[in-house]
Amino acid sequence: MRKSFICLLVCCLFFASCTKKEKTYHIGVSQCSGGIWRNKVNKEMLAAQHLYEWNVKVDIVEAGDNPERQVQQIDSLTHSDIDLLLVAPSDAKPLVPAIERAQKAGIPVICFDRKAATEHYTAFIGCDNVQAGRDVGNYVALKMKDEPRPIVLEVVGSMQTSPAQERHKGFSEVMKQHPELDYQWVEGAWAHDVITRVMKDFLKSSTPPDIIFCHNDGMAYDVSQILKEAKLEKSPLIIGFDGLPGKGEGMERVQKGLFAASYIYPTHGEKIVRLALDILTGKEYKRNNILTGTMVTPENVDMLLQSGNELMSQTENLVTINDKLEDSFSLLNTQQRALLISIIGLVVLFLSLALAWRAAREMRRANRKMQSLNEEQTLFYTNASHQLRTPLTLIAGPVKQLIDSHVLKDKQQELLEVVERNVNQLETVISSVLNFKKNMSGMTSDDNANANANASANADLLKESRVNLLKQDDMEELATLLVVDDNDDMRRYLHTLLADRFYVLEAPDGQSGLRLARESVPDIVVSDVMMPVMDGLQFCKHLKEDAITSHIPVILLTARSSESQQIEGFEHGADAYITKPFHADLLVARIYNLLNNRKKLSQLLGEKQKEEVQLNTQDRIFTDALKGAIRKKMANPSLKMDELGEELGYSRVQLYRKVKALTGLSPVELLRQMRLQQGYNLICTTNKTISEVAYEVGFATPSYFSRCFKQQYGKYPMDLRENE
Repeated sequence: MRKSFICLLVCCLFFASCTKKEKTYHIGVSQCSGGIWRNKVNKEMLAAQHLYEWNVKVDIVEAGDNPERQVQQIDSLTHSDIDLLLVAPSDAKPLVPAIERAQKAGIPVICFDRKAATEHYTAFIGCDNVQAGRDVGNYVALKMKDEPRPIVLEVVGSMQTSPAQERHKGFSEVMKQHPELDYQWVEGAWAHDVITRVMKDFLKSSTPPDIIFCHNDGMAYDVSQILKEAKLEKSPLIIGFDGLPGKGEGMERVQKGLFAASYIYPTHGEKIVRLALDILTGKEYKRNNILTGTMVTPENVDMLLQSGNELMSQTENLVTINDKLEDSFSLLNTQQRALLISIIGLVVLFLSLALAWRAAREMRRANRKMQSLNEEQTLFYTNASHQLRTPLTLIAGPVKQLIDSHVLKDKQQELLEVVERNVNQLETVISSVLNFKKNMSGMTSDDNANANANASANADLLKESRVNLLKQDDMEELATLLVVDDNDDMRRYLHTLLADRFYVLEAPDGQSGLRLARESVPDIVVSDVMMPVMDGLQFCKHLKEDAITSHIPVILLTARSSESQQIEGFEHGADAYITKPFHADLLVARIYNLLNNRKKLSQLLGEKQKEEVQLNTQDRIFTDALKGAIRKKMANPSLKMDELGEELGYSRVQLYRKVKALTGLSPVELLRQMRLQQGYNLICTTNKTISEVAYEVGFATPSYFSRCFKQQYGKYPMDLRENE
């Protein structure tokens, strides 16, 4: 039988080896952003997947000009099954650690179009942007040679990127060689709003330029629209950069006379894939691969545009063919897998029948061995449990005597009662071990009864905490602390430890704690990690993601002491992590430290013009929404904070405690402070009377406004107006 099994397995393995797929090289592409130029590169790389003699799979992700997102995407690609990484960095510096991590993981890295501020990459392919800048500079000098002292303006991209740095370097070198040119430059940062602002500022403060060089065609088009709106007597010449074919792109704009020229910034996605394959297949390759560009001028634009449009059409056709090939290969692979699975299924069926017969025979033999082993285990647990009874008795006896003596203080009495309950619990566990054979059948029903009892106790605990919260609603002398722990004794111990210093609320699990935290908005939370229903990590995560509770500091108490487990706690939003067993003074000191830090932050935020204070996302959203609602309704002298709370979705208690925790002010105080700040600004920047200002910012009477103004700023409004 065993020889037959081996023969069948060998046949299956042989068949599987015969159907083994050829090597497919998986290339991951991290694009810094989208846009027409990058879409053209992407299509060319996809079209080249089946252009060469090797199988290639190209996967492209795009970061939307967000360096942090691109770092995450590069790390994700690094941890996938890619063979090589292509990167067009958004900025030169932020991506360096991610690129170096990919290199250390043994993945070749090619930077294309843009460079990163590191030498830890395999190769680079792209245009020589310095030379491109020189070419444009020489063209500008030639174009302006007959003009008297012409003004040349360069609108550069973001100077955080290598293309902008290098194009500016090459262009400015040529400008320095021509002192007859009045050369100036501004930074447009590749962004429409920035270009609009800097160009309008330039036109207001300077003589209009004679010629403008923009670092891409998109920026050049934005500049042309701004110049059109300005209605200058003489329209400056505009030179773009990219020189793409297609409707509305650089070549067409040169042909129509909208641009004086553009520079073809080469894409060549097929050459990028070729370089990647040379590296992956061990062929010789250059580390620096320069792609050549050229100027598009009215003299050569017709020929270049026709050629470019034809190449774009061919690329589109290749992409379509590639998609159809992918579908065909997928169908073929599915059919091969189905055939292989069918054959293996027949073999497995035969083996299963044979093994089932053999297993039945072995089962009878195993049952006899198991019965003998169970008897030995029972004897072992019985002996071990008896050995534990003696020390438990020696603990339980003295503790009981101390409790019955009634000579201890209340806190000491409570601590001994905790010890007694846990000793009794250990005795119960040991008794269960001694009788586990007899009690096995009743364990399920006992567990259900205990679960129901715990649920009832948890409900009572939450009810009691809510009642205590209502009693404490108007009491602000003590900070409110929420304890979340499924162990009754641990909650009692923490309550005993902290009740003299804080107003303590309790919850038996993360879900209940989250509900109570939303209702009460405590000043700080102390939570266990291992709990039923919702553990402490998820509780902490939900707490920090909720706009109502996101500002509350969280301390996690747990026996999980490894660094990775502590890191996990901090990743879920914990502010502190204390391992069990812990020293009571350490816990109290950590609580006070977090509360003091929160108080300092609220004081900073409550001061005038302190918007730069760093808050987490949820707290920032809340403060922005609250202040926006106040500004919108500020002129209403009858405005109630309850109305604002209802608009923001907060109860009176939630709004009061949230605002107090973040700003150190009550909602009413914050409203008055914002009204006074707005009044101050209106007095300094407008000619409105003091009465008009008072009514506009929501004060019922000018006299009350003046009195509050004097308290806030140490002078009356009229005094401020006279000093201006």
